[in-house]
Amino acid sequence: MASSNKISLKLLVDTKSKKVLFAEAGKEFVDFVFSLLTLPIGAVVKLISAGTMQGSIGRLYQSVDNIGASYLQPNKDKSDLLQPKVLHPDARELLLLQGSGNGDGKSSSSPLARFKMYTCAGYCATATMEAKAACPQCKQAMATEVTFVLPSAAPKAASASASEAGGSGGDETGGYVKGLVTYMVTDGLEVTPMSAISSITLISKFSVNKDVELAEKFVSVGMDEGLGLLKAALRSDTVLSDVFIAKKK
Repeated sequence: MASSNKISLKLLVDTKSKKVLFAEAGKEFVDFVFSLLTLPIGAVVKLISAGTMQGSIGRLYQSVDNIGASYLQPNKDKSDLLQPKVLHPDARELLLLQGSGNGDGKSSSSPLARFKMYTCAGYCATATMEAKAACPQCKQAMATEVTFVLPSAAPKAASASASEAGGSGGDETGGYVKGLVTYMVTDGLEVTPMSAISSITLISKFSVNKDVELAEKFVSVGMDEGLGLLKAALRSDTVLSDVFIAKKK
């Protein structure tokens, strides 16, 4: 990933219609757009602002925000719905959705919250998200926090084994797709491995009965663009055009 958590992307654009045909993307961008599917809907609404959500989900979110605590069960907190926690909010695939923070994982500017897991003092083979719940095996309070490790934090031993076996190793072992491959991402976020045939076919289909003028455009994808992609993906079939070509307000 480029400096400051930005990803470089090459677009093929029709400068006459102001439309993106497709993007040539590497592993990092594809991992990011795939990771959007892992976000809880409450986290999505918080990220892009309830007031701008199309449909009724924004009003549902605001209803929860406005309801009095006296109407909730005593062991429930509105934040569980308004800011549902995810396993690993600072996973590499979701970095574009994070605030600047201070790098210590404690910044309140991060829009994604991490849920915590706990076990008992005896470290029985059980875990819970509710602190001080009783361990079903030893009956002790489960108050010892444990760390959940994602595959994107690949063990060094596994990475080394992959390298020895001729694999890419290193950072290529995390995320969702393999590295050392270029992917084609269409304006509507269809993702396929890049090939000369697929790109020519798409260009030919787009150019039928049209006067087109194609040009390459290089863009950087940072937090603003990441949030823009998430927002556009929920309401548009021309996501890349909306984020990178449409006139900014």
